[in-house]
Amino acid sequence: MNEGVGNGIITAPLLAAFEQCHPQWRYFMAPNLALDTAWVRSAVGMRGACGTFPALWRRFLPADREELWNFIDRHTVELVVNLRMEFAEEDGNYFAFRAEATRKGVECWDLHELGDRPQRLPFGEQAAGLLRAHKVAVDLDRPAWLADWRQPRPGVVGCYVGASAAVKRWPADDWSTLITRLDDRGLNVEVAVGLGADEQALAQRLSAVPGVTDTVFLQSLEALRDWIAGLDVLVSNDTLAVHLAAALGCPVVTLYLATDGDIWSPVAAPAVSRIVQSAIALSCSYMKPNGTCRRYYTGCPAPCAAGVRPADVLIELDQLEWSMRQFSPQEMAK
Repeated sequence: MNEGVGNGIITAPLLAAFEQCHPQWRYFMAPNLALDTAWVRSAVGMRGACGTFPALWRRFLPADREELWNFIDRHTVELVVNLRMEFAEEDGNYFAFRAEATRKGVECWDLHELGDRPQRLPFGEQAAGLLRAHKVAVDLDRPAWLADWRQPRPGVVGCYVGASAAVKRWPADDWSTLITRLDDRGLNVEVAVGLGADEQALAQRLSAVPGVTDTVFLQSLEALRDWIAGLDVLVSNDTLAVHLAAALGCPVVTLYLATDGDIWSPVAAPAVSRIVQSAIALSCSYMKPNGTCRRYYTGCPAPCAAGVRPADVLIELDQLEWSMRQFSPQEMAK
């Protein structure tokens, strides 16, 4: 699987189901901060992996093949589950590995079983579909599996303005406009980011916007959890914060600037999770069929950000269950 911490939050319920179905099996995976955390494992009911391997092995590059096979032989691995899907034209390294595995008697499960091109369904649902096809009973009917941590403060809106890739960060001017509109509604806005220097500079800039009551620099996964748990609602770039919010049961509006929200949204009811999608991103030649951008880390000027406007975000906020507690219909129309 991809190594992002958000992917760990998505897959934790799936791994718990896998363990329940096969309690005697041992399994190994790449390190993942969320899945290596005791309170995550406890909340979802999973024991965790028995060991780890390098994160980049997930790409099945020829240069890593010998080490990967040595690992498989050393640990008598009988099954490889690949939850990282490109698409047929670009996943040749994996297909070469899978063919070799078949010859050696190692079984492979992968998302290509669902079709040659990724489905436009949330990744969690795609992965659950793969496991179900192999008789693993996955129940996604309890998306808020971290709800015990939830302690919302009425009228407090969180804006998570960070993201590891610059193309996934909404511009400061748009955040400023949104915050001003939220302040006009009498709401308290807290701005938060993670450890990145660029993200923190953006948060510092927004701290001067009227309506910002606090600027939060989050140093750990636990700090992010506790901050989101205390919000009435969250607005965020497409990042870990979104998936953590859904697991906490915190209403969230997500800005999909350089990714496909139909694929990378959390598994949650529309009353809890809403998407604001950049149409520019979906039509961009650099958008891969699996819903991710080819130019995350190559200095793209991110024209896709212009496809999301503050007014769009306000419309989706008004569709959330949270808004029904806040405003009369007349106030929402303002």
